[in-house]
Amino acid sequence: MTVRTPKTIARHAFYRFCRDLCVGSLTLLTAVRYFNVPRVSQIKRGLLIASNHQSFLDPVLVGMAWPYPIDYMARSSLFKPPGFGTLIRALGAHPVRRGRVDRSGLRTVMRVLRSNRPLLMFPEGTRTRDGSLGKFRSGVGALAVRCKVPVLPACIEGAFECWPRHRALPRPGRVAVAYGSFIEPDGMDEPEMTARMHGQIRRLQKRLREYLADSRPRLWATGRR
Repeated sequence: MTVRTPKTIARHAFYRFCRDLCVGSLTLLTAVRYFNVPRVSQIKRGLLIASNHQSFLDPVLVGMAWPYPIDYMARSSLFKPPGFGTLIRALGAHPVRRGRVDRSGLRTVMRVLRSNRPLLMFPEGTRTRDGSLGKFRSGVGALAVRCKVPVLPACIEGAFECWPRHRALPRPGRVAVAYGSFIEPDGMDEPEMTARMHGQIRRLQKRLREYLADSRPRLWATGRR
């Protein structure tokens, strides 16, 4: 999806190294299962991945399903610790200021999407307090419509139980991640885009909860990595 330069080749190599570490450790911690993962080789333009937000693990859980880096937005305070800030920048994170109009963050989002790169965003704006799906803010849908890029809804379930916002460290649990259907922005306004994203993720969450509650879970959709 991007032009291969020495910089992008190095970034991809570093990403694959970190991804392999995360796959091993998070599989042990969460026994994560993926459903309906798209064929990413067929995605030839910018893409906005819209996911619910359950824990600090979410960007990693979503990104582990992809063979190449995805960019994502993270609150600006996460970049203050020098070592951690440098690490997440190298893995595709971009700072955004919450609770105010962030023109710099907006320009970053538009630059990434118009560079034909996938961008992960969390329409709820913050981690859930109780595991439920919260109200979506209007910004993500508006960006998809403005930049004329498709949206891929994604749902994470079980990560809240592993690492709720009131806990300092994660604990073992079971996690599942599912992807929905691409939503094209053609002829759509922001409220309709937001409603369709929320509806897909709500339905995915229902199915994932049923899957995780099943004492003998069965694969309801095949995933491809």
